[in-house]
Amino acid sequence: MEARPARKPFRILSLDGGGTFALIQAKVLDDLFPGEDGHQVLSHFDLVSACSGGAIVAAALVEGYAPREIFGLFDNPVNRYALFGRLPWYRSLLQLLTGVLSPSSPVGQRFSTDGKLEFLHRILPTMGTTSLQDLHGILNDSIASVRLQRDEATRPMSFLFVTYDFDRDRARMMRSNVTSPAASFPHRQQRATLAEAAHASSTAPINWFDKPAEFDGCRFWDGAMTGYNNPVLAGVVEAIALGVPRHHIGVLSLGTSTVFLPECGTEGIPNALCRPRARTGFLPELVKVGKTIIADPPDAHTFIAHLMLDGGLPLDVSCCPYTETAIVRMNPVIQPVIDRATGEWSVPAGWSIDEFRRIAEMDISASAQDDVDLIKRLGDGWLRDGWHNQPVRGCGIWAAPLAQSPSRTLPNTDRLCEIGHRWYSDARAAWTAMSAQ
Repeated sequence: MEARPARKPFRILSLDGGGTFALIQAKVLDDLFPGEDGHQVLSHFDLVSACSGGAIVAAALVEGYAPREIFGLFDNPVNRYALFGRLPWYRSLLQLLTGVLSPSSPVGQRFSTDGKLEFLHRILPTMGTTSLQDLHGILNDSIASVRLQRDEATRPMSFLFVTYDFDRDRARMMRSNVTSPAASFPHRQQRATLAEAAHASSTAPINWFDKPAEFDGCRFWDGAMTGYNNPVLAGVVEAIALGVPRHHIGVLSLGTSTVFLPECGTEGIPNALCRPRARTGFLPELVKVGKTIIADPPDAHTFIAHLMLDGGLPLDVSCCPYTETAIVRMNPVIQPVIDRATGEWSVPAGWSIDEFRRIAEMDISASAQDDVDLIKRLGDGWLRDGWHNQPVRGCGIWAAPLAQSPSRTLPNTDRLCEIGHRWYSDARAAWTAMSAQ
């Protein structure tokens, strides 16, 4: 069911976590807002909700970086090795020992939490040491000036970073708008600086950083630990609490890629393109638990947010993809695609099976240049509709290829997308309509 979404006067930018893969968000923002600096990009939105790697992207926008410059931050190997600064071998013995016992499932901290904060202070020299509360006024003054140049009315803009309060075992939203009705009483002064808030939101535990982020007497883990690695629901709740009518809210939700492979043995799909059956045992399961924070479960929030904003549902599969949604989800899906020449499931054009497996299994802390080059190729291919876009709700049914299809017709891969937009170009067109002035 194709539909052109109505213009939404209150717009949310939601930025997922994803480590180095966050460079994909910078690519998208550069495509949507070419030539604009960070404050110009932010001026198109009324609220930003961000988590983990997305919080670093958001902080860079607040600092004033253009999206292309943010891409450059992640593309620079010096920056990557500073963001993911390796611990000396004697402080990562658990990783080394478990790697011997279980080579495919090593467990243990690898990166320096303190080193990451130093990196954030270095790339945020102007705004990094400013408190979120003070930034609220500074940023709104700058954005008001940008909007004035476009003859737009002045309206407040705010942002929030999702964190996990290590000592209280609960989600904690670090807001620029400290008087938000969504915040618990008492409304306290937000002393966290921009760099500290981004740091708190991006300190992934277990298999990544060596200790929680710590400042102002509190300790924090990565916001993904709260289930908000995709922070779209946090943003929608914030907007509703602010009193924004639901039909006025539109969301641009940017991911950092997701892996959705058919199971081995799926008819008509080579096992090399499928997900192998996961190993069991203490170490493999511990690794799997750690990675669930960046897997598919947080993406259920996109569908929940769709329903909260009065989104409809398709009556049956013939109505798919159903595009009447206030959520424009943009996120490359790492999965097989249909070869239109043969009608068979295959890897995207220009990719080998080995490269496909590498990108599907790649860690979010990828730092080696050949790994980062694959991430860039993924982003570029997705922007050209070479990879599927993640739906708001997908069915996950894999059809047989042409040679085995009784109807002798190509499988309709659009129906893997029940709600949302199957291709980046469709999502881009939807956002253009939704954000039209």
